[in-house]
Amino acid sequence: MAKKILILETSVTLQKLFTTTLEGDDYSIQFANNGKEAVYSLFEFQPDIFLANCDIQEPRSFEIVRLVRSMKCFKELTIGMYANFPTPLDEYFAYDCGANSFVRLDAKTLVLSVDELASLYSKKIDKIALSQIKKHLDDTFLFVNASNLLHINSYKNSIYQRLISLVDNIESIEDMVRDFLLLIAEVCEVPVAGMYIVENDGPHGYYVCSENLGEKERSDFLSVCAADFDKDRSDYSAAKVTPKLLETKAELNRFYSTKVQLSSYESENLKSSDEMNYYGTVHIVSEGNITSEKQDFFEFCVKSAGAIFDKAIIVKKRIYFEKRIRRAFSRFVPEQIIDSLVMQSDDTDERVGVGETRAVAILFSDIRSFTNISEKNKPDVLVAFLNRYFSTMVEIIKKHGGTIDKFIGDAIMAEFGTPVSYEDNCKRAVSAAYEMREVLPSIDTGDLILPDGMEFNIGIGIHYGDVIVGSIGSKDKTDYSVIGDNVNLASRLEGLTKTYGSQILVSESVRENAGEDSFFFRHIDDVRVKGKKNAVPIYAVDRSEEEFPADYKDAYTKGMELYKQGIWNLAKDYFARALSILKDDKASELMLSRCEEFIKNPPENWDGAIAFLTK
Repeated sequence: MAKKILILETSVTLQKLFTTTLEGDDYSIQFANNGKEAVYSLFEFQPDIFLANCDIQEPRSFEIVRLVRSMKCFKELTIGMYANFPTPLDEYFAYDCGANSFVRLDAKTLVLSVDELASLYSKKIDKIALSQIKKHLDDTFLFVNASNLLHINSYKNSIYQRLISLVDNIESIEDMVRDFLLLIAEVCEVPVAGMYIVENDGPHGYYVCSENLGEKERSDFLSVCAADFDKDRSDYSAAKVTPKLLETKAELNRFYSTKVQLSSYESENLKSSDEMNYYGTVHIVSEGNITSEKQDFFEFCVKSAGAIFDKAIIVKKRIYFEKRIRRAFSRFVPEQIIDSLVMQSDDTDERVGVGETRAVAILFSDIRSFTNISEKNKPDVLVAFLNRYFSTMVEIIKKHGGTIDKFIGDAIMAEFGTPVSYEDNCKRAVSAAYEMREVLPSIDTGDLILPDGMEFNIGIGIHYGDVIVGSIGSKDKTDYSVIGDNVNLASRLEGLTKTYGSQILVSESVRENAGEDSFFFRHIDDVRVKGKKNAVPIYAVDRSEEEFPADYKDAYTKGMELYKQGIWNLAKDYFARALSILKDDKASELMLSRCEEFIKNPPENWDGAIAFLTK
């Protein structure tokens, strides 16, 4: 059976296009030349599809479609709009006034477009409602309906302005929800309105109600709301949530008489404007029936509020994210870094948790012979001392822009370059190490007992290179940290400070990036540590140019040059000379003993670097 199409079109040319293209076994066509004729024809012809040209004026076809859609009998009528030369806004206005589709007016695709429109919407005209309205159909009826429609649109505009004002409280979800629910209760003339909304920590329930609403009515209403919410979000359990009463309002008393049972219940899902994000459910209940007009206002309020709550949820997530960042880093990260991190954070994505590769200066610091110290002291004395020591060192690291990664027993692991990176990360790391060394004499050891002949001392190793940065751990516990071979190398350098008798050792990448003229670097050796194939030149960081005698440095440097070439018998003499100038120098002693060993047992494939195969 051919489907009937009523087309609001004045152009004879376009009427011919529709007739030659569509009319046949599939479709039967009738035309209307103006809006009034189209409305009357809808009641007589009772088509399956109504098409309207966007360009029709006086009255405009958009308003005709809006008027048709406002009538109960045509609520589900399939409506399409088209334009001969569509403007960018035609399609928007078509959907806004209630059309199901915007049809492309092209002879090649017109049949496909209409076929698609006809197949998508199969609901028929409400014949009972149509016969009831038809009894009163005349120009006066149409005028009154148009006037009512104008009033409704004007009223909706006023509602929308009040909805927009919700953004004044965008930093407080509760305040927004309260004002939103009070608006809905007033507009829909109901004594109670509730809402379940999904926030960062799960669902929260809120409601407002009349001062006279009884406890049982509240409880029954909230139970239904929770059950309705759970239908859409089975991953949550609203029954476990105790909804919060945001306000009891005397103005809502007029919608509650106790004479009529609260029986008409409605709910709507709160979604973002693109309907991609679900935020919760909104609920109302009324004495007697909720009229179609109030139902329309309710749907309008919830749909319009979606975009506003979309922004509010983003703000709430940002605030929640900022609190997490500050709570996680405040003890170990400078405040200005946290501020920068929060400012750089994306509105919808917590980038701090995302793994990435980044060039970072890693610093390891360790207390010398802490095992021996711990054996001579009570636990409470050790803990009190470590707290004082860590507090001092953490302040220095933070002052220079570093981040404390973790404490490993008596050791500190810190990074310069994450979570916020600077252009001079290496310089900051070396500056921090320099100050950490200088402040040692001022640290209060309190009741700490040191082994005989031992001075309190630390070793610091720094390396600069690419590492993997991100939140690492399980769902229950995560740490923002760095991993990779370059982290291990920094740890090895700290361990080698004991071997070479230097408080601070850095790799060549640190020396190059920190600025050779900024500090006093002294080449100590080339080493191959566990996990690294290539040799790494390592450097001590001296306090000043004069800390080590010039003739000592000259002898050590010449010895190193010969040592790397494998000329150990000559290198030995230079290291011996350096040791005679600076007695008890561990580096000279070590290099001298190596030369003596290599003279007796030359290593195979010598490349100038010694291998340290232990951690």
